[in-house]
This record gives sequence, C-alpha cells and structure tokens, in this order.
Amino acid sequence: MKYLIVLLTAALLTACATPFSSEPNADNSQRPSMEQLGRMPLPVGTKLRTAESLIFGVGEGWLGRAVFELPNDATSSYNFFAEQLPRQGWTMIASVRGKKSLLVLTRAERAATIEIEDSGLFSGSLASMTISPVGSTGGAPAGPGVVVQPLGGAGARRP
Repeated sequence: MKYLIVLLTAALLTACATPFSSEPNADNSQRPSMEQLGRMPLPVGTKLRTAESLIFGVGEGWLGRAVFELPNDATSSYNFFAEQLPRQGWTMIASVRGKKSLLVLTRAERAATIEIEDSGLFSGSLASMTISPVGSTGGAPAGPGVVVQPLGGAGARRP
C-alpha cells in the first residue's frame, strides 16, 4: 500500500510538472539541456530539471542556474563536487555542510555556487548550481552596471 501511494504521488507530481501546450508540436528547442553544460563533472545518472533551470550559452562558458536530481544522497553528492570540481581547475572559496550544504568555487572569471540537499521524494539528492561571471581583468563590470564577487559571511569557512 505504501508503494502504491508513493507511485501515485510521483505520477501526480510528474503530471503537474509537465508544461501544458495547446499546440501539439510545441517547440521545446529553447529548453535547457545537459549538452549545454560541457565538461562540467556530474555524477552518472544525474538528471537536469529543465523546467527549473535557466542556462545561457554552451560548453565551458555557460552561465545561469541548473537544477539537478542526483542519484546519491546529499553527503555523497557534496563529496563528489568537492573532489571533482578542483580536478577541473575550480578553486574552493567556501563550503558549508548541513541539512542544506553549500559549495562556492571560482575558476578564471567565473564563480560557481552549488546548493545540495537530500530529496524527500527519492533516495538521491537535489542540487542547484549557479554559474556567474566574477568580473573582468580590465575592471569593467561583468554586465551593465553589475559586478559579481564572492563574499565572505557568517557560517562560511575556508577549506
């Protein structure tokens, strides 16, 4: 009975998450995809939540927010990113472990913030990865009037 309730709940959530379109052949080419993320290390079995993600660009220069369903629990997922991203040239700036864990990294002129928490619906975890520009070497803002810089704060610790 418990499994039937979980199955029905999952089916209902899937139906609610499916976008409605009055056109039978609606163009979904603008939806984010895993291919846009280039060589970003992700655990095998990771699924991108396209409806919750907003990705600009492709490959090593992508920016935006990607939301993932990860196959492992939050602790294992945290360890994966903490080990794999530095191997790809990212430098850990801050990390916080807790019910919701947070990793902040930089590489070249980009900053990555990864928030990880256990999922209540399946045995894995959820992660939100935000990649943004840090600034430019010429002192010009990264965007119109905006300069993004990592900040220290309460609860942040250096690895």
